[in-house]
Amino acid sequence: MANADDARELAKKVREIICEDWQGAGGSLYSAVIYQRLLKEGVEVPGYQMSAILNAFRVGGLITATFRLQCEEDVREHGDFLITSVHSDLCDSSS
Repeated sequence: MANADDARELAKKVREIICEDWQGAGGSLYSAVIYQRLLKEGVEVPGYQMSAILNAFRVGGLITATFRLQCEEDVREHGDFLITSVHSDLCDSSS
């Protein structure tokens, strides 16, 4: 299991990617796209961690996201979310 610092760092990286990619996403952004970018950048993504991060963003009102097909492997890897809106507070946050 990832320690708290690793989890915070992964959440920060996910937030950065969402904010960078959102503008050109055409109104939606798949969690799989974020996941693939993390892997390409050499970031380790422990099982279910990205799902937990995106769900926390969703519950906190920072993103609006719907669940997709909920394939177990996709949920484990990246949450299988379709992000349909991003609140400005997510990208304005400095934490």
